[in-house]
Amino acid sequence: MRAIAFLPRTRSKAVFVLVMACYCITVTHFISTWRRAAHVHSPPPSFYWPASDPLGNVISALLIAPFFESLLLIGIFELACRARAPEWAQVVAAALVVSLTHVWPWWPHAVIVLPAFCIQAAAYLYWRRLSWKLAYWLVVLIHVFTNLIPAISLIGVATRKA
Repeated sequence: MRAIAFLPRTRSKAVFVLVMACYCITVTHFISTWRRAAHVHSPPPSFYWPASDPLGNVISALLIAPFFESLLLIGIFELACRARAPEWAQVVAAALVVSLTHVWPWWPHAVIVLPAFCIQAAAYLYWRRLSWKLAYWLVVLIHVFTNLIPAISLIGVATRKA
């Protein structure tokens, strides 16, 4: 439990979800800013998916991806737990595997989202002591709120081209 001391001591689930989502968004933007400062190439146009189905992309970002990626995160986390890995290794392993799913079509995206997935895995670790189902749904909600800004951006790009 000492490894996740940065998490708030509150039991209010709504506040917890919003705070963790804000942490995820902030750290993602911070890493993304450092990416630009390091002159790492920008993503290709296909990364933003505006030419395909914008509504489908928004639905995917807000509804489909959080459910499946959270299941993957929890599955890897539980495998590491069964292997008796320390808590920090469970968090890092789960976050690393899920962030590797974000390598295509632009590899820096996996690096940018890795800290956010570490926060989500730590949130799962924090709440799973009470309930696996509760922890899963809180991670899904954190992921949904984290994906909200990219979803709004997709809507903006789609409306600009229309």
